[in-house]
Amino acid sequence: MGAADRTTRFSRRRRHGAGAILAMMFLVIFASLAAAMAIVSQGNLRTADSHLKMNRALAAAETGVQFLIYRIDEAAHQVKTSMGIIDHSLAQNLWPLVADELANELASDDQFTGLNLYIDGQVLHVPAVPISPGDTPTFEATLEPHPLPGEDYDSDYYDRPPYSTMGVSNSNPLDATWIRVKVTGADGPAGRRIFRTISIDFKMDKKIRYAILAKSRVMVGRNVLIDGAIGSRFLDVHLPNGHPVQIESDFRGLDSDSGPDGLDARLDLLVETLKSNDQDGDNRLHVYNALETDGISDPQSLDVSGDGYIDDYDFFLEAFDTSGDKQVSLFELEDEAVSTVAAQQIMELIDTFGSPNRVGFGDGVISNSDRYAKIRGRIDVTAAMDDWENGAAEGPYQPYLQGPLKPNHNEDALTFESDSQETYDFEAEDFDTDTYESMASTDLATQASPDGSTVVEAVPFGSAHPYDFYERPVYSNKTFENVRIPQGTNALFINCVFKGVTFVQSDINNFIPHPTDPSINAFNYCGIWEDSSGTPKHPDIDAYFQQLYPGLTSTKDMGNNIRFHDCVFQGSIVSSTPADFSHIRNKLTFTGATRFDLDAVTDPDDKKLFQRSTLLTPNFSIEMGTFQDPQDAGETVQLSGTIVAGVLDMRGQVKINGTILTTFLPQANTSPVLGDTSPNFNTTLGYFPSSSGDLEAELPANGMGVIQVRYDPTIPLPDGILGPIELKADYATYFEGEGQ
Repeated sequence: MGAADRTTRFSRRRRHGAGAILAMMFLVIFASLAAAMAIVSQGNLRTADSHLKMNRALAAAETGVQFLIYRIDEAAHQVKTSMGIIDHSLAQNLWPLVADELANELASDDQFTGLNLYIDGQVLHVPAVPISPGDTPTFEATLEPHPLPGEDYDSDYYDRPPYSTMGVSNSNPLDATWIRVKVTGADGPAGRRIFRTISIDFKMDKKIRYAILAKSRVMVGRNVLIDGAIGSRFLDVHLPNGHPVQIESDFRGLDSDSGPDGLDARLDLLVETLKSNDQDGDNRLHVYNALETDGISDPQSLDVSGDGYIDDYDFFLEAFDTSGDKQVSLFELEDEAVSTVAAQQIMELIDTFGSPNRVGFGDGVISNSDRYAKIRGRIDVTAAMDDWENGAAEGPYQPYLQGPLKPNHNEDALTFESDSQETYDFEAEDFDTDTYESMASTDLATQASPDGSTVVEAVPFGSAHPYDFYERPVYSNKTFENVRIPQGTNALFINCVFKGVTFVQSDINNFIPHPTDPSINAFNYCGIWEDSSGTPKHPDIDAYFQQLYPGLTSTKDMGNNIRFHDCVFQGSIVSSTPADFSHIRNKLTFTGATRFDLDAVTDPDDKKLFQRSTLLTPNFSIEMGTFQDPQDAGETVQLSGTIVAGVLDMRGQVKINGTILTTFLPQANTSPVLGDTSPNFNTTLGYFPSSSGDLEAELPANGMGVIQVRYDPTIPLPDGILGPIELKADYATYFEGEGQ
């Protein structure tokens, strides 16, 4: 074999060995790549699975938070206190009651069957709860009042609103009115579960979150604006005029053009469209909602204000904005309105409503800056819509509920069959005014004597339809301090000053069965005069009372019917709590420039007390303002704080900063309601004709006055009202994670 052959053979051997090595190398590389890809794929799967479990755990925690937000406040509403302010000490006593209530409610829920809810000291433990049947994510929770053991209130966790604005620190920790709710969601098999935690603080408080909460029907007339929610528990909606809430547009009767192109005619067309198109009960048509603008060819052209809605205010601008600048001056109003008085009052009503610090307040024009709404808040009605429409309304309710409603964010504008948890039902026994009575240390006679003259007045004062007459002793230009006004005084106070607590006494056992119908309270009718001459209207009842109470000629001596004219109150008016509503015998009337001047109170503790309630008169009938002269600027009543009455009528010039709570539920054929007249007992703001069921007044000849009511959530309730507490989440405190 030659050298060339050997070379060729050796070369082939070398090439064959290199191929094996390369093959082995590629095999190792591909195997490594395959292993790496498998590892990566497995990691991706594990990462995806972990990410899914994290999301599911977080979702479970969110579910637990939302569930507890509802159930905690629901349980809190079952706990009552007569104190108006819940402080640290009271909260420590109330929280165990709430925790017990919540634990019992949850234990009765099928989803919690077999789970061990328990309370350890002040801490309520909610065990792991599956969010749905089967092997699903769970949430568990702890609920604990502050201050929390070992909590560092100086940490960064509290360096954010609302904590930072409250000055929270270790030296000023959150107190027991704050409840820390910590919810932990979990997902995954045992030993490999993934957890996510959410913390949120709940605030314990006691509020009536309404501008008006009435057991009677609520009537809101023209030239009346409400900033806050309205609630009505009236149920006799099957009777004539039995509208649970009746509202008149502020712009009706304002335009001098009464023809088919006038403002009233345009508002009539709007009401007809609202009947079929309004989808959410806010008395407005959303220009970008096809259902609400159905049948309207060019809805944007009707939105004169440009706010995205068609409502009463747009047609008002169309009628009075002659310059086309989307605002109405007093000159434009006076040029087109039915009268100068009407123009001036509608300007004052809208231009001076709301916070004095807002843009456009009192600038002399009505514009978008005034943020006009008839009701700036929601309306809650206990009655059913079908009952109303099949009864008093005789069709769609919209003709009886006019003017735009602008509820708060995430609130329904109008709710029928409202939950009683919100429109809470207060009874006479829920009011205890003994503390205030003890503060009124001296009787009226000790402090002053009457002038020596008397006047005979119709009741209600100035009414076109009086139901009794009183001969009143007169007290003029006198000053009283912490005074008790004995039952049967029935006086007229003129230009008097009342300092501290003015306590109006009345017989609380004021139900006396009628001689022929025991269901009727004859207390209300004994001693009624037919006219100012003193002619008895019910001599048979008078004779019956004289048999029961020898020497008693009238129950006027057992109640208290008082009128205050041009008086100043540097404190609060409080009354006894009669067991039965007797509107003829127990009535307080405020006329003239009557006002509450709490700035004159020098003692800071007294001032805080009086600010909580300027008028606490359960089961009394209250009249504020004038029946006769709503254009008189001197006829102005100004009140602040929580106003409690059996029923209440406000007319003329009235400004209220606070809450109106009326306690009398009128029911057909239930005393003092005779027959089917329960719609005649109402909470009235403004003027209505007697044909609407307000039998105490008629529409005045010139002007409708100005009534402004603003709910103020910062004013605490007075002591003595036994009512539910609330425990609401403060969403600004929301935090994902373990916190500190």
